[in-house]
Amino acid sequence: MNIETKEKIYRFLVSRNRNINGEYCTYKKQNPDYHGHPVRNFIKIFRLNFHYRILRSKKPLYYKSVNAVRLPYLDGSESEAFKRQNVMHFAKGLLQYDVISFDIFDTLILRPFAKPTDLFLLIGHALEIPDFYQIRINAEKKVRQEKFEKTGNYEITISDIYKVIERRTGISADKGIQTELEYEKRYCFANPYMKRVYDMLVELGKKIIITSDMYIPGEQMKEILTSCGYTNYENLYVSCDYGTSKRSGGLYEIVKSDYEGKAIVHVGDNYASDINSANDCGLDTRFYRNCHEIGNKYRSEGMSEIIGSAYAGIINTHLHNGDKTYSSYYEYGFIYGGLYVLGYCHWIHEKCKKEGIEKVLFLARDGAIYQKVFNMLYDDVPNEYVLWSRIANAKYSLEFDKYEFIKRIIIHRAFNKDAPMTIEEVFKSVNLDNLIGVLQEYDLQADCVLTPDNKDLLEELLIENWDLVLDTMKIQRGLCRSYLTDIIGNAKKIAIVDVGWVGSGPTGLKKIIHKDYKLDCEVSCFLAAFCSFDVTNNLDLLMDNTIEPYMFSRCYNRLNYDFHRKKNNGINNILMEMFTQNTTPSFSGWNDDGDFIFDFPEIENYELISEIHKGIFDFCSKYKLTFFNDDFLFNISGYDAYTQFRFAIKNLKLAKLLFGNCIFARNIGFDGTKLNKYFK
Repeated sequence: MNIETKEKIYRFLVSRNRNINGEYCTYKKQNPDYHGHPVRNFIKIFRLNFHYRILRSKKPLYYKSVNAVRLPYLDGSESEAFKRQNVMHFAKGLLQYDVISFDIFDTLILRPFAKPTDLFLLIGHALEIPDFYQIRINAEKKVRQEKFEKTGNYEITISDIYKVIERRTGISADKGIQTELEYEKRYCFANPYMKRVYDMLVELGKKIIITSDMYIPGEQMKEILTSCGYTNYENLYVSCDYGTSKRSGGLYEIVKSDYEGKAIVHVGDNYASDINSANDCGLDTRFYRNCHEIGNKYRSEGMSEIIGSAYAGIINTHLHNGDKTYSSYYEYGFIYGGLYVLGYCHWIHEKCKKEGIEKVLFLARDGAIYQKVFNMLYDDVPNEYVLWSRIANAKYSLEFDKYEFIKRIIIHRAFNKDAPMTIEEVFKSVNLDNLIGVLQEYDLQADCVLTPDNKDLLEELLIENWDLVLDTMKIQRGLCRSYLTDIIGNAKKIAIVDVGWVGSGPTGLKKIIHKDYKLDCEVSCFLAAFCSFDVTNNLDLLMDNTIEPYMFSRCYNRLNYDFHRKKNNGINNILMEMFTQNTTPSFSGWNDDGDFIFDFPEIENYELISEIHKGIFDFCSKYKLTFFNDDFLFNISGYDAYTQFRFAIKNLKLAKLLFGNCIFARNIGFDGTKLNKYFK
């Protein structure tokens, strides 16, 4: 159906101020020969009416139902979800005009919050006024309504707003205004995309003006613009100074009067006031879609309000300003891993301050990105990156935890169908070659594959030859002692940090330090999260606070624990560890010559891991740079931190797209497997 036909239908429908069903009935009544299916034609008319209203309002077709279920962006790179015009092309398209007018907020200047009013939450904290957020919103609404009743327009100043707040709260209007303007300057920053456009136009000598509907008077607005690097504009038009607005068209008429006969174009993000009203006044326009309108539909819900807004603000303004696009792996780190790593590192630092911890040990390999972010944030707690792994832990704590050794070396490998190993390969992987000669006594062959059927015999072999096992590991255990005691030094309180999941790495080291080395050193064991598929595993250590988790456990944030443990066929641990994998192979221990030994590297993943880490680090750096003046914004709860990951795996399409072909579990005699098998 062409536009002309639609126009005819809509003129008929919209001329009757009834609901759509009424319009259908009217149309049916006036057309007795019409015998279409009533439901089908109701839907047709509804769709036509929707498109007509968009046509009449000149709005682009990007609106979705407000009740739509939120999902992460599932088609690759989110920064490419909304294609903006190239900066150079956008600037070039403005050169034909004599005067270029820019809107301020969400165009020239961005704020790191999902909604601009969320800044009031921080202002209220600074002013120590309970419920300031609602007080501030209600005061502005009241003043605007009173102004309209008296003058017929809604243009007010920040002074008008704070006179009402002063009466209601007792806080002086001057202090309130000063605080709000201080926070505007603190958190407003130049839009990277528009700053490049603006600077190009200035360099080319174009005449620039700035036009805004705002309650902050021009003199204060100039300070905010200057703090964001915007100078060299000819005039600043702020609605509260002129008593008329862009939305009403009055401010544009003043601009036209000042630049009579000039070709003027206005650039802004609000379709009603920056596009429609400007067009109605005869100005040309360029629409710059609001970053938060693009990004908010991809942000998770259910977070605490301040952290949720700050998080969304950082993501939206970074990914959707249009200045750059990023890889999907970078964005996985930036969007879904950054807040978790930032929150965990801050949590660790707070624990160190409160408990007097003198040194932090970040365990390989997950500890690499933790340490990098920790040292970017803080410089007052010494720390070390410690080569360690589950297999190293099993080998060097075996004197105090025989079962852990047998479980890691025999039981887990016997049931690992993805990586079958011969008994000879099993023994050689832990330097127990001298036990190969004992195999015949147990009716075992070196070239037999370890399976659930023969694992009991191999367990019995180890138990009955345990003294030989201990003697074989003696040299390596000595090397381990030298390595660890050198790292610990004279520290009397240390924290051992790992990603999860039952704390075998940190608790194994704690046993070694206390039982084997007998060091006078208090050891805390920190995990990003605690999740055991055997529900009783280390539950006692969780209950007595030997293990302290950040995000969740069986006893803390239980809904997240249950989700993580039960959803997605048990692969959530792997997907979360993709944030913290490192571009190095897993540490296996030492050989008798004192050399470090490692498993085979999963080099296919190194490039994507580097991109994920870059995204995480960039988020943490940007968050620190943005919010360093408000320390409490770093108190990110474990629940909020996990919410991002939970949202990322809400639909496994994203995980499959990113990690389906990733290699993992590469070790001796096995080339690894791909995660794709778990998405089937």
